[in-house]
Amino acid sequence: MRFARRAIALAVVAGLVTVLPPSTSDVSAQARPTQGVAKGAMSRRLPDVKLQNVSLGDAIEFIRDVSGANVTVNWRALEAAGVSKETPINVRLNGVSLRKVLATVLNEAGAGTGLTYIVDEDVIEITTQAIADQKMYMRIYPIEDLLLEIPNFDNVPDFSLESTTSNQGGGQGGGGGGGGGGLLGGGNSQKEKEVVKTRQEKADEIIKLITETIRPEVWRDNGGTASIRFFQGSLIVLAPLSVHEMIGG
Repeated sequence: MRFARRAIALAVVAGLVTVLPPSTSDVSAQARPTQGVAKGAMSRRLPDVKLQNVSLGDAIEFIRDVSGANVTVNWRALEAAGVSKETPINVRLNGVSLRKVLATVLNEAGAGTGLTYIVDEDVIEITTQAIADQKMYMRIYPIEDLLLEIPNFDNVPDFSLESTTSNQGGGQGGGGGGGGGGLLGGGNSQKEKEVVKTRQEKADEIIKLITETIRPEVWRDNGGTASIRFFQGSLIVLAPLSVHEMIGG
């Protein structure tokens, strides 16, 4: 365990891994630097957005002005993908969040070339998906509440007054019915033999659900670089920021 912690610390110092704060509801906004002006601005709804025959550079300036946030663009990466400041944009939206506006503008400019953005340290960074996926973030997700064993209440006792009356009438020599069970009749032993899943098996199901539904191509088992493992009631996820946003919001 000590070796694992030291390895993580060295990776953080080297800039290969960024450790995000735990995903808990009681963490204050001041303790979470990624939840500052940029995050708040991305959720802001705009009444009307009309970007008709404007350049991508001007569209990004508009987003920078209405958000009041720090916005940076990796123009070199965009140009390598065939997108420039002069790429024309035609977007008309009404009553949507700034997050949706930015995603729509980048989709319009990229035309399937994989442009994206990340919000890191209160800065909106616009780049390509390939470059964004190169930076890995580690985050711990407690899932103890998803591993609890819920009692099965469908195997309730069988209250049989008829069976009780019959047994009382027959004295001590009865039982010919093969053990009616009296007032609290049994006889449901098959239901009681249901297989109970272990914590690890439940965690494996959650991991499978995540890796099959959230960007399957980025996970190590599918040829990518992201990883996920279960340890002491939590999932330890090392993945691009876009994956964490889909897992934890």
